Amino acid sequence: MYERFFGLAERPFSISPDPRFFYLSSQHKEALAKCQYAIEQRMGLAVIYGDVGTGKTTIARRLFQAFSDNKKYRTAMLVNPNLRTENSFLREIMKEFGVTTKKAFIDSRALFQQFLIDQYEAGQTVVLMLDEAQGIRGPNFELIRSLLNFETDRQKLINIVLLGQNQLAPMLDDRPELKTRVTIFGALTSLSREDTEGMIRYRYRAAGGEEPPINRDAIDAVFRHSRGLPRVICTLLDNALVKAFALGRHEVDEKLLTAVAKEMRYSVDANAEAVAEQGGQRA
Repeated sequence: MYERFFGLAERPFSISPDPRFFYLSSQHKEALAKCQYAIEQRMGLAVIYGDVGTGKTTIARRLFQAFSDNKKYRTAMLVNPNLRTENSFLREIMKEFGVTTKKAFIDSRALFQQFLIDQYEAGQTVVLMLDEAQGIRGPNFELIRSLLNFETDRQKLINIVLLGQNQLAPMLDDRPELKTRVTIFGALTSLSREDTEGMIRYRYRAAGGEEPPINRDAIDAVFRHSRGLPRVICTLLDNALVKAFALGRHEVDEKLLTAVAKEMRYSVDANAEAVAEQGGQRA
């Protein structure tokens, strides 16, 4: 819509998890490095958690792409592991790895164990990534624990990465028998002001642009209204560029950005009003 107006090849702030647009802040680099180390060393279970929009799914896709392209790894990812039973959960996992399933849970489990043994003997490392892991149902955490029991004297036969929202952490706290298996923990938080600007510049250039038409005060406003959440930053700026295009402006300033934030109910003032309204209703 506005790409030609701003001299871009494509939208720089789309929220689709395209790895080309993934800005590696220091905390994202750390999370990726931790997961890669855990997988390469066959350590078993790694956990990454954080608020909505902090980049967990993008990290999952980046890891999946990296290990899928390496012939030494057999990699699968479930993007919605909210299955009702252990049997359906295991069958879905096996399906992603291309392993035949059986009706009976015990038979499917035996087949999957044999698959893991065969991969180990062939020199392959098996990696399972579970995105939106806060949606995993209670009994299925026990399945994850039991899969981690498949091991040699020195290494795990399957490596599992759980990526989920903040509530994943207390869910693991309530399951010490699984939490003690976690070898790597990583927490994703909001971006700093510096990383917010870095992400904006990186994504704009990745879309074929040069200097982003967003002045310094507008970047301050983006950081303030988004609270440093990458997904909100992108949503605000995508809409700000649409508005600037519609108005025939070649620069996004603080006033325009703040207007967009208010329209989308992301502004600091709008959030304060919502809290005040809730307080009045309780009174």
